[in-house]
Amino acid sequence: MKIGAYLLRLPRFMLFWLALDGVYIAVLSPYLGGRIPLGFTEFILVHLLGVVVGTMVMFTGLGAGMLWIPVLTVLHIRPSEAVSISIFTQIAGKGAGSLSYLISGKVDLKIAARFIPMALIGVTIGYIAGYFIPQEYERVLLYIFLLVAGYLLMQMIQSLNEPEEKKSLRSPEQSPFLTKSWPLVAASSFFTGLLSIGNTDWIIPHMEQKLNLPTWKAVATGLFIMFITILFYLLLVCISVWLDYRAWPQGTSLLFATCSGVVLGGQIGVRLTRFPWFRKHQKHAFILLLAASMIHLLW
Repeated sequence: MKIGAYLLRLPRFMLFWLALDGVYIAVLSPYLGGRIPLGFTEFILVHLLGVVVGTMVMFTGLGAGMLWIPVLTVLHIRPSEAVSISIFTQIAGKGAGSLSYLISGKVDLKIAARFIPMALIGVTIGYIAGYFIPQEYERVLLYIFLLVAGYLLMQMIQSLNEPEEKKSLRSPEQSPFLTKSWPLVAASSFFTGLLSIGNTDWIIPHMEQKLNLPTWKAVATGLFIMFITILFYLLLVCISVWLDYRAWPQGTSLLFATCSGVVLGGQIGVRLTRFPWFRKHQKHAFILLLAASMIHLLW
């Protein structure tokens, strides 16, 4: 019993994840360049990029698509394939990080329980709509998404001087916006299903501004909602492949490097919130990365 309890406590320590990552690389190395069509140098490079991306995503709460898609394009992966690989990678990183947030009690489960059903409905409608909406209209929808994200971003910038402690004193259940949040959650998830854009770009600012959640709790809750959403997105992709509506993306061998990297990076990002200085500047990091994400999407 004592050994079992000790083993269950191991994931709480960063050394466990570092050792696990080292063992993973050692076991995988003999197969690189052979059964796995990925060179060792390329594997290490993409793996380290995954660590950096996973850290940034789990610390700020933003989607990783803005970082992964350009990198995968440089690695000669078509943009349409890069989007799918990016989504699958986020499942690994957000899954490990969200579990850590959940165990540490940082996720607001009441809000998550309200938002997740609307998110799943939104992502389903968006995914199905992708088969019918002409590609030229997707650009217009992208501008609409960025317009709303820009509005939420400006609200966050205006609240930079508001102490986080004041928000902790106000219960989200007392906010009149809680019952009115479902259109925003469904709409943001619609864009996740249609354009593979993270719904946290809308949900986190909304929870932080309208539901009075401290930034650290809004990030943890938003990432948990996003993880469930993209997990359901993966289910939709699997069903589509099974029904021969689409094929699996090429370049999936990169997932050996990206998924393991973001899992380790996700654990680092989660632990950054334990330090007062990083927690104090978490909102600043979110604002900077959201602005960079919007510029990238416009580009």
